[in-house]
Amino acid sequence: MADDIDMANALVDAEVSRALSRLRQDGGAQTVGSSTCQECGDDIPKARKMMGFKLCVPCAQESERRKQLFANY
Repeated sequence: MADDIDMANALVDAEVSRALSRLRQDGGAQTVGSSTCQECGDDIPKARKMMGFKLCVPCAQESERRKQLFANY
């Protein structure tokens, strides 16, 4: 069980580091009305953005996969 917890902590640490690194690189340039993915910076289609999505499809799928992977912990 400790191994699962260690893996989850490592994933969280990696995600936080990536997010902080992105914020430092772009200087917080992404705004609420931005048409770029908050995760990878790729463009989000206008129709998807109008529905309120902040992630592109691949990043949204990866986010859901990670949530499901650690849902039981």
